[in-house]
Amino acid sequence: MHPNLVALFHLRQVLRSVDGLPEARRIVVLEIELLHALKRASHSQRRNQLLERELEQLHARTPVRRHESHAHDAELERQLREARRELAKSKAVGQEQLRAMRLEVLAMELQCETLEELCRSLLLTIEHAACSELGAATEPGRKAGVSA
Repeated sequence: MHPNLVALFHLRQVLRSVDGLPEARRIVVLEIELLHALKRASHSQRRNQLLERELEQLHARTPVRRHESHAHDAELERQLREARRELAKSKAVGQEQLRAMRLEVLAMELQCETLEELCRSLLLTIEHAACSELGAATEPGRKAGVSA
């Protein structure tokens, strides 16, 4: 499966797993998942750096020398092509993982904003209900006071 799809699938699983949790717990879980995603990106970046160094070493060993055999040159060229392929592949995977992590961050930010709006709405509903109850509780007392 493509690494970007794996990251997206994982994000969906995480979002489903935090669905019933309290807001504070959701945020902690999402932050932990973000740290894991950043760790994966760091690993990918280190892999890219190692491949780039290997490629540089191969470039340094590649100059054609008259006394070396053609077979050795061909092997070095093959290694160089393989290292280039690996580097390109690793960079592409790293870019896809970075995009996936950015999507994860955006999704988490959106979810946090949604939770904040929900909390504000609930708070307003509670305040409205409390005001209504307070108004209803004081109304019979006023009527009784006016009648007496």
